[in-house]
Amino acid sequence: MIYARPPIAAMKGYVPGAQPDPSQKYIKLNSNENPYPPSPRVKEILQRLNYDDLRIYPDPLALELREKLGRLYGFPANQIICGNGSDDILNIIIRTFAQPGEAIGFYEPTFPLYRVQGVIHGVQNLAVPLADPFDRPPAPPAQAKVFFLPNPNSPVGFMYPLSLVRSLARQVQGVFVVDEAYAEFSPENALGLVGEMENVIVTRTVSKSYSLAGVRLGYAIGSEPLIREMFKVKDPFNVNRLTQAVVAAALEDQDYFRKNIAAVAETREWFTAEARTLGYRIIPSQGNFVFPRPPEKGRGVRFFQSLFDRKVLTRFYDEEGLRDGVRMTIGTPEDMRITLQVMKDILKIF
Repeated sequence: MIYARPPIAAMKGYVPGAQPDPSQKYIKLNSNENPYPPSPRVKEILQRLNYDDLRIYPDPLALELREKLGRLYGFPANQIICGNGSDDILNIIIRTFAQPGEAIGFYEPTFPLYRVQGVIHGVQNLAVPLADPFDRPPAPPAQAKVFFLPNPNSPVGFMYPLSLVRSLARQVQGVFVVDEAYAEFSPENALGLVGEMENVIVTRTVSKSYSLAGVRLGYAIGSEPLIREMFKVKDPFNVNRLTQAVVAAALEDQDYFRKNIAAVAETREWFTAEARTLGYRIIPSQGNFVFPRPPEKGRGVRFFQSLFDRKVLTRFYDEEGLRDGVRMTIGTPEDMRITLQVMKDILKIF
């Protein structure tokens, strides 16, 4: 007997990056985590937290955190909503703006969770295929109630210029979501469009940029009418007390934040150049990851397995347009030096 709804029973669920036992000593480059620890201020706030407060529900509005985000980016708190990671925010967006039977849209290759969430919520998935080199996307489907544009793209890493993002947003009649999970590693972002266009929502996360993947905090910035409707849909206490305190502390240390971002970006550029010298094909990335492909096409699975066998853990996507390579997080310079040597050795067996 199958009790699940037919679309759920039939779908392939989203599979997050593996989290191996630390004792296995992998170079872990599969989940786009920041290789550096969070700000020391996070450690300080953890040591000062009163454990007795854990018996009390957190602020359901995360007001202090939203106000800090607002001061950082120049928006009032009523234009910001927080969630249990970006996944929660994306769920809230679909539940708020697309009812079952209506459509959401996205380009492919893209973050696979959009499609999974579409199935879960009973909406139509309008996937628009992109052709390499990806720089001239077709028009998004105008009938989409929500259109998701990850920028920089995940999992490949390329980035659309702001002028193109603005043009695409104008072509969508529904809500246009710029998913900026990796925007802090790139030279520009779409926050300015929130003030220009009432249908634009920008989503962000502290998982990568602030080294806080373990506390799960995502947020969205949009026009007050859009955010107000999203508040009706979110779970009452979707951001826990610990997360609110930790993220607030991390946001106060912008010097540390900028230092880490610069270190990751510098390592990314160096690694990309070195990998290309070896013969790997890499589209320039503006995230904290790259998507290397072996010189010969059709070797993605073998590439992934060869890296895995040598204790380098990456992410392989069995999706159209992604099977030639792997997504590889930028780790520490030492991590990437070892990985380059492994990639050099692998070429001998291809």
